[in-house]
Amino acid sequence: MLAKLIIASITFLSTDCLAADFSPPTISTSPTLPSYLALWPNINDFNRFANGGSDGNWYIGYNNAWIVELPPAPLGEFPRAFIGAKIGRAKTTPDPDKPWISRRLSGKIYMAISQTPSFSAQQSFLIARAADLPLENGREAEWFWAELPPALVSFTQPNYLIVWSVTPYYLSASSSPILAAMTAPSSMDRPRAWNNQRIAGVPPRTAEGALETPLGNLLPALAIKLCPPDGPPVSIHGFSALPAGNDIIVSFSAEGRDVSRAWLEFSADRIDWERSGPLLFHEPFILTVNRAELPGQAAFLRAVASDILGSAGYGPAWPLR
Repeated sequence: MLAKLIIASITFLSTDCLAADFSPPTISTSPTLPSYLALWPNINDFNRFANGGSDGNWYIGYNNAWIVELPPAPLGEFPRAFIGAKIGRAKTTPDPDKPWISRRLSGKIYMAISQTPSFSAQQSFLIARAADLPLENGREAEWFWAELPPALVSFTQPNYLIVWSVTPYYLSASSSPILAAMTAPSSMDRPRAWNNQRIAGVPPRTAEGALETPLGNLLPALAIKLCPPDGPPVSIHGFSALPAGNDIIVSFSAEGRDVSRAWLEFSADRIDWERSGPLLFHEPFILTVNRAELPGQAAFLRAVASDILGSAGYGPAWPLR
């Protein structure tokens, strides 16, 4: 049976939750919007480093992880749970054959959740691929989320989150994406966040030594999102796929409440679908598909969009051949 979880809606949280007892306030949640559990009530206030200016060396790396301790979530009822991080400034490199063209450095970002600062493979989840991330000198950082079983979020013990990369060449701020942060409030009685530079592509498997370097004045942008039951369904409208030489220009619209992102999926049999290409976070939903870069055996494509609760809507299958 899924765990039942509840926390206060972030628009009403108080900095009292950062005081000595670090307990969240007890007030009702929104029946239609997600609730967020983070080191600061407003997750939109994590604006340092990942949006531009100095990066503070806050890179997410193969050798560089960020950890936070969040309080227990009070008992309640939430059918879906997510963990996420606000990330930006992915890096590029010149194409070896066409040096005037920049290619995005590939890579993967993972997060894990645990009730101690030790994290198993079963507690770890892919939250972002480099293809989805905002580029250096591009758009602002975005929140990226991975759904997990709600039972992994504790309402009796602290919840530790960690973010890191499995990509071996993410070893410095010059090659790696940047995690967002904000200045810590003076009301914090002790560190609630840490940096660990002793990992090698996997998070700490034991608690000993995991909390390597306390962060006394900065808070990493890591959070838990707890969602109420689904709202109105998300639907795809106006789908169009127009040939343009070796490319296909795909456009569509999405209807629903708080639609937050869209993408394309490909299939050989209209049964198993695989996402390919970038995420779109804003209208217009228009993507260019290069036939030479299609996933192997792809015979159909479809448009997909999801809302802030993680509910998705799917367009019809469109034949590629």
